[in-house]
Amino acid sequence: MQVMESERLRLRWFEPADAAFALELINEPAWKANISDAGVRDEAGARAWIEDKLLPVYWRQGQGFWLVERREDGVPLGLCGLIHRPGLPLPDLGYALLRRYWGHGYAREAARACLDYARRVLDLDELLATTAPHNQDSGRLLLDIGFVDEGLQSTEAYDEPSRLYRWRRPEPSPWPAGLEGLLARLWAAFDNRGGALPPLAALPALFAEDARIHVLNGGMSQHMDLRQFLPPRATLLMPGGRLREFHEQMSQPPEVRQAGGLAQVWMRYRKQGLLDGQPYGGEGRKGLQLLCEQGRWRIASLVWEDDAAPVQPVR
Repeated sequence: MQVMESERLRLRWFEPADAAFALELINEPAWKANISDAGVRDEAGARAWIEDKLLPVYWRQGQGFWLVERREDGVPLGLCGLIHRPGLPLPDLGYALLRRYWGHGYAREAARACLDYARRVLDLDELLATTAPHNQDSGRLLLDIGFVDEGLQSTEAYDEPSRLYRWRRPEPSPWPAGLEGLLARLWAAFDNRGGALPPLAALPALFAEDARIHVLNGGMSQHMDLRQFLPPRATLLMPGGRLREFHEQMSQPPEVRQAGGLAQVWMRYRKQGLLDGQPYGGEGRKGLQLLCEQGRWRIASLVWEDDAAPVQPVR
């Protein structure tokens, strides 16, 4: 799953097939000195490390540590990303590149892209970063992209004190608060107009972990979780996919009912784009059941039905 692009870089989910690269990265002296020794010494162990440490976080948090590769040739350079680890009150930004790719500005470019993703896609107002006390290079990078040094601190996340950095959004959130903000981000996740990369990888951040999705189309129904729903949409909407210039929008104001930490939203929507180069579109209705977890709304259930119209189905 591709997550984002910058001028020279592409960030995507790790896959088990990246085991050889991961093995080299986490056994570099700089990784062991500045992060930890994962105790992984062969490709089988690296594959298990990816499957156990990285992949579940993508689905659970809608973020994680992503593989950084060069756009021009697909060469893997390192990792960078966002993760909410136990022992820290907020998500934090982390990165590591193979030493032979240091000195080209790749780490700074990847970190800037992830910071923008945290602000624009994940709607975060605050972010942390930690470094080993002696890692001055990473500290300078974090200061350069807008973090503030808060000094050495002991946290539950690490056995030894770490240098803590904090970023705060310098301007008010571009999303309206509460339910409207969640809806705006839901629509944005499927928008690839102008060749934009749709932030589909952030969808797990919008959905409860056990959320269900129900689709009624032409009298036929589908019932799935996010793991079943997301991959075929990514195939369609990501670069090289069949569905281009696509977006969805509400065609009339939604009906919202809220009671404490529970809410329901009903809406009419319109979609349009180009499927295999031909006009594609339609209208329908969607319904969401939501719950408020730790002060943030998340989707517990999504149902939708397209109007009866000559619209090609998404397969």
